[in-house]
Amino acid sequence: MKLFLYKRRKKLKRYREIAKILTKYGFDMIAERIDNRSIISKIFIRSKKYSQKYTKGERIRFTLEELGPTFIKFGQILSTRYDILPKDIVDELSKLQDEITPFDLDTAKNIIRDELGKDLEDVFIEFQEEPLAAASIGQVYRGVLKDGNKVVIKVQRPNIDEIIKQDIDILYTLAKLFDDILKKKMVISARDIVEEFSYFIRKELDYTYEAQNCERFRMYFKNDERVVIPKIYWKYTTKKVLVMEEIKGIKVSDIDEIDKMGFNKEKLSELGAKVFLEQIFIHGFFHGDPHPGNILVLSENRISFIDFGVVGYLDNLTFEFITTLLRAAIDRDIDKIVESLYKMNAISAETDEIGLKKELFFIINYYFDLPINKINFGEAFNEIMSIAYKYKLKMPSQLTLLIKSIITIEGTGKKLNPHFNLSRISKEIIKKITKRKFNPKSVTKKIIDTTTENIENIFEITNRVNDILYKIDKDKLKIKMEIEGLNKLEKEIYIMTNKLALSLIISSIIVGSSIIIQAHTGPEILGMSAFGLIGFLAAGILGVSLIISILLNKRNYK
Repeated sequence: MKLFLYKRRKKLKRYREIAKILTKYGFDMIAERIDNRSIISKIFIRSKKYSQKYTKGERIRFTLEELGPTFIKFGQILSTRYDILPKDIVDELSKLQDEITPFDLDTAKNIIRDELGKDLEDVFIEFQEEPLAAASIGQVYRGVLKDGNKVVIKVQRPNIDEIIKQDIDILYTLAKLFDDILKKKMVISARDIVEEFSYFIRKELDYTYEAQNCERFRMYFKNDERVVIPKIYWKYTTKKVLVMEEIKGIKVSDIDEIDKMGFNKEKLSELGAKVFLEQIFIHGFFHGDPHPGNILVLSENRISFIDFGVVGYLDNLTFEFITTLLRAAIDRDIDKIVESLYKMNAISAETDEIGLKKELFFIINYYFDLPINKINFGEAFNEIMSIAYKYKLKMPSQLTLLIKSIITIEGTGKKLNPHFNLSRISKEIIKKITKRKFNPKSVTKKIIDTTTENIENIFEITNRVNDILYKIDKDKLKIKMEIEGLNKLEKEIYIMTNKLALSLIISSIIVGSSIIIQAHTGPEILGMSAFGLIGFLAAGILGVSLIISILLNKRNYK
């Protein structure tokens, strides 16, 4: 019971902290719904100066940074969603920095001991005391194993799983508030976004998932001389500790060092782009954050990818969707593009189909009439995602991550070579994919798979029809109807009846108190019955509460 009360008190404290920060940056309406006391606190916090001095996107970024690790991670997930947020806000969220004060070495040693069942000295002959990097979930050290292999060690931040779990619960509450405020103005509900974030963050809290991602990349590129993927030391890897091979190289962000080594930057930019596009279109499994700090240059012909916490994948359905879109775009077949969007459930009830077709016609004709060396992928994808936002298209999350990653890799390439052009390289890769896709072996396999699937579907349909006919015959078929908006109406009637009941109680207390005062019964205060005065005071308090409740509800419905 004490533990329950402690957790509840801790959660309430966190709610008030969030409400205070939201009020500080001018998001008063949300803050008031979280904690009514923020109505009073906002009088003392000058949020107006932030509203006037900074844009909405900047204020959202400042809010998330101040709210801590979970909210920073949430903001980073949102920074891939050009389809559901305005471009200026997404661009601002892209600036979120996942940096935090490092925890001390003794804490790291204790976590390693608890996880591996061994002291630090029993595993490593060297262990760098200062962390290489400190982020919201963990921090990274250099070390040398007993067998002499140089490694990097990721150690998870203490109690971070509990902090994130509590914050996710709060995010669900905030999501419900957003959904109520926006009244279905967003294509994807805020709750669905939190659900997706919760799924990915829980995986990120388990370092064995990152280790598996790394192993998968290592398997794909094991015979590729151009790419080095670090080895995982599974013997020393757990959910909270990750030990992998240290790769010595120059970060792509360190242009001065690359110049000092005399490497050909144009060659390097093309190599990085080719490898990344192969990850997407050949393996269907790609690095989700290919920024310059996560790509190391080992030589002019060799690179390495590190940090596999965020990865993307393309299932067959999404891959077919992308190839169909590309084929339809090449043929300038707008109707085919819209048909593909319907098949992926991307078009919502709010989508203006005529307007969407006009926009698609313009953008396709513009980019396909440009010379290949003039096409800027980043600009093109940004325009596409702006159209998705404008026309409320529901884009698969993996597709938005893919687009964000392509924009990032193009930016990384241009950092190395200002004349870098992803269009030319992608054309080469697509030719390679087409050749593989239409070779006799692949075509035969596709025909066999499709035929088998169709036969299975025929049997499944037959079984379902028989099942329906049996239920009709036995009078067991039930039709369930759901009236949209009934739950909301039920909620409104419930609130209304409660207020009506409270009004009757207040009236009864006032009438009863008046009778008691007239009767002069019981102890008296200032010549009037004390019981009657207490009744009037209680009625007054209840009356004020009822008025505040009515005013707040009126504001929420505006």
